[in-house]
Amino acid sequence: MKKSNIKKIIVVLACVLLAVILSGIIMITRRSKSQDTKEEITFEEISKEPESSQSQEETTQEETEEETETITYPQPEYDFTTEEVNVAIEGLDREYTFVWVSDLHLVTDHEAGDENGDVRPEYLDAIRKRYEELAVTEDGVHAEDLWPEIIKFINYGDYDGAIFGGDMMDYCSNSNIRIIKEGLDQLHIPYMYVRADHDYGVYYGGVFFTETESRALHKTIDGDEMSHKFWDMGDFIVLGIDNSTKDMPEYYYNMVADVYSRGKPVIMATHVPYESKVDDSLAQLSMQVRNQIYYWSADSEHYKPNDITQKYLNLLYSEDTVVEQVLAGHLHASWDGMMTQQLPEHIFGPAFQGHIGIIHVVPK
Repeated sequence: MKKSNIKKIIVVLACVLLAVILSGIIMITRRSKSQDTKEEITFEEISKEPESSQSQEETTQEETEEETETITYPQPEYDFTTEEVNVAIEGLDREYTFVWVSDLHLVTDHEAGDENGDVRPEYLDAIRKRYEELAVTEDGVHAEDLWPEIIKFINYGDYDGAIFGGDMMDYCSNSNIRIIKEGLDQLHIPYMYVRADHDYGVYYGGVFFTETESRALHKTIDGDEMSHKFWDMGDFIVLGIDNSTKDMPEYYYNMVADVYSRGKPVIMATHVPYESKVDDSLAQLSMQVRNQIYYWSADSEHYKPNDITQKYLNLLYSEDTVVEQVLAGHLHASWDGMMTQQLPEHIFGPAFQGHIGIIHVVPK
């Protein structure tokens, strides 16, 4: 074989070998890049997974802590008398429970030299008499000591809201307002404070200021606006009638009529009760306890309705009333009966005697 042919063969083989080597290098490079890319993707995914897993673990842990971290409220030491009321309403998918407190008649200005300066010295004896003879339970617990126990009772229970039905204080003063507010500020549920004459009253010589100033003081508690005396629970409404010891102003009647026109069942919370058209059991109890007709009626000296109040009462007494239940206090005695053949009324005993009401709103 000629040398020139041998050289040609060697050149061809070298080219083939070089091509093979280059091809191998290219494949290795591509594979290396592919592996690098996969490693980068895998790293990103892994780096995210621990964060996501950690976040989920933290969330789960937080949820678990929230579930297990239940606030424990102290149990009341006082043994209250509870009054149970059941209100059946169509369309409910669960039971609602409310707690009622009224007629505590708190008196705190019973010591001479009160720092707020609300008590006139010449009337201190009269206030002390109210403190010793009215604002105290039969077993000797005064209203100012009972009030913290009431707050414990409410917080310890499982309620959707608390209704304070009037006369929570015996008269308005800086001291009484401050003590009531301190208690209300500790509640962990919504509350409705329906005032009455004693809440706003500046009588008994207990204060130097006017009723206008009294209203201003009450605003420091909860704003004392109608928005705080009205709950729309979706399937029913709880409506508070404020200052019910006086005839109803026309603007108030218009507000009530508007609520009634919404087509929802209504639970009425008032301080002064209403006459029963069914029997005379309420009249007998009222004469026995108060020696007078102590509720809204044409037969009452104190609570004879004017035209606007009567127009409001007609909404209650009508056969097609939207009201399912009336809740009241004021009488200082318990009564459960019917205002009309279709409308029940419950009057709760006074808190100063250790009475607390429990209202169960249940599906019909």
